[in-house]
Amino acid sequence: MEFYLLFVIVIFAVATFNSFVLAVKREKHIGGYRFLYISLFFYNFCLAIYYIWFEAGFIIEVPQLLRTFSPLMYLCAPFFYFFIRNTIFRSTGFRKRDWIHFLPALVHLLDLLPFYFESAEVKSAYAELLVSDHSKFNFEAGGLIPIQFHYLFRICLQTGYFAYSVYLVHRLRPEIFNTSLSKRQNYDITIVLASIGWLVVFQFAYAFFEVLIYFGSADLLVENYFLRRISLIGLLVLNLFVNFGAGFMKVRGGNKDSRFAEVDNDQIRGLNSQEADQPEKNRKSSTGQLDAIGRMETAQIKKEILSIMEKEQIFTEIGLTLNNFAKRIHKSPKLVSLVINNEFDKNFNEFLNQYRIAYSISKIEDGYLDYYTLEALGEMAGFNSRTTFFNAFKKAKGCSPSEYWKNFQQIPS
Repeated sequence: MEFYLLFVIVIFAVATFNSFVLAVKREKHIGGYRFLYISLFFYNFCLAIYYIWFEAGFIIEVPQLLRTFSPLMYLCAPFFYFFIRNTIFRSTGFRKRDWIHFLPALVHLLDLLPFYFESAEVKSAYAELLVSDHSKFNFEAGGLIPIQFHYLFRICLQTGYFAYSVYLVHRLRPEIFNTSLSKRQNYDITIVLASIGWLVVFQFAYAFFEVLIYFGSADLLVENYFLRRISLIGLLVLNLFVNFGAGFMKVRGGNKDSRFAEVDNDQIRGLNSQEADQPEKNRKSSTGQLDAIGRMETAQIKKEILSIMEKEQIFTEIGLTLNNFAKRIHKSPKLVSLVINNEFDKNFNEFLNQYRIAYSISKIEDGYLDYYTLEALGEMAGFNSRTTFFNAFKKAKGCSPSEYWKNFQQIPS
């Protein structure tokens, strides 16, 4: 085995293992990045399999496994998109309609079933052909649907997912593109986009030349060989950046930089003044308990609460609970609740909604609803449903979000 080939196999094998470990870890700071690690795992795994089986020729020893992992290649791009989407909306996990993104992989799996039941002799012949002539990899040993269709369609899907991800970032989080080294989170997202962008551009070019070669329009075998190798640079950079401790892997847990635009504090003060006219709540019990804790510690906890709300904008996380909030500032839920009740005269949900409404108002006044729906705005602000968003907004402002938007549009410029 050539040194170059051995080196590439070792690199992708180690990267596959590392990305798998990151994807299955249960640490709380992993959550928002889990989909990125899963996407990277599928990229690394599929490439490791390709180099071991076809470049090194091991598939000849086990021809029964030919094309068994091919459907997994459809999962790389969707999970990358899930990561970008969830990062933008400060959410985690899947959404109700995300199953649609897995349909191409399922169709490809069903399409290959007849091939999986082919005889060992047929698979062995295909394995020897693909090992001896790598240019046949995307044209031979397919199912009901020609394998070259899947290859081109997969590249087009990958390009589409990446383009839409960049569009989302540009429209909803443009500050990510105006980053500096001091804004670590923005810098990290930019590196991720640039690395995947490199991979996407060169793989798209590779697919385009592959079509020209197939139809005999050009003789670009040598150029295409190098295009394919060059495309892997982006993936190797991303592996170095994510898998081996660079970038946000070291600073994510303690990063206090603002990921998004700051909430208008005047909006929050305005909401507070509206609620000041309401009857004062009974706070004797909580005040007594806080006296036992000490005013110095209470002031410090209040400072930490305001910091995580105003700088990190934790309120935009959908489904945020008191327990999760308290863990982020390393305090007990009971203590955090006491401080919020006493210092802000609100319970935890009211406190969150105050910031969410102020954030929504700032987005409305920035023209967000000129391009997106009220449902998208509520989700971006951290509300888990349209009804919750509308009720909280109306309680705070005396009108629905749509009415506020309509009235704001009527204000002379």
